[in-house]
Order: sequence, then structure tokens, then C-alpha cells
Amino acid sequence: MAMRLNKAPRSKPESAAVQLASRQKKTRTRFLLALRELDDAWVAAFHETGFSDVYFSRLFTELWLRGDAAVAKTDAYELVTGVSPQTAMKYVRRAIEEGYLEEVANPADGRSHLIRMSPLLRERFEHVIDRASKAFERVG
Repeated sequence: MAMRLNKAPRSKPESAAVQLASRQKKTRTRFLLALRELDDAWVAAFHETGFSDVYFSRLFTELWLRGDAAVAKTDAYELVTGVSPQTAMKYVRRAIEEGYLEEVANPADGRSHLIRMSPLLRERFEHVIDRASKAFERVG
């Protein structure tokens, strides 16, 4: 007579769709945590200056991506997306007044000016990037 061992019933293997949904949720959660770290880094670097809103973030990001290249002042206004042209002008003007952007003469056209990041902005912005990059590396 064979002795029957009491085994726990086998659970059904998770379906591929359930496994995919679970992986997606984990990836999305890690991504959002990294994104929150980016937001926290941005606020930590710029809150006391009043430059912590998303409009400055977009402007500064676009300028940083251009490296040392300066952009026409009118093009800088277009980098402040989601606001009226008048408001974009105020954002750029304020960043110049506070020393975060530098305004330089345009060698190709003496009637216009170019805008570039100041060393102060570059230093603060790179701190934000470095802090956030560590969080995003954990996502990958």
C-alpha cells in the first residue's frame, strides 16, 4: 500500500499577463520615485531663489542641453513653454536679473542679444542632474 503524502495544492503559475503587469507596476513605481527625487533635487537647489517652478526647469534644461552655445534672446522666450510670450519674457528677464542667465551681444547682429547659462546656474543645475541621475540609475 502506497503512502500518500499530504502536499499543499499547487498554485497555478501566474499568467504572462499578470507577470507583465507586475513588472510594469514595479518599473513605474521605481521611475516615479526617481522622478520625485528629481523634483526634490530641483526644489532643494532653486526653492529659495523662487526658480523652482516647471517653467524655469524647462528653460534651464533646454539651455544646458545646448552646452556652451548661446541662443538668441527671442529663442530663449520660446523655451519657456506653456505660458504666454509676455510671461516667457518675464521669466527670462528675471533669470538674467538674478544672475542665472547671461546676456551677451550677438556678434552676427549688433541689434540682438544672446542668452546663455551663467556659471552659477550651471553649477546648481549640474548638482540637480547628478543627484537625480543616481536615482534614475536605480530604476534601470
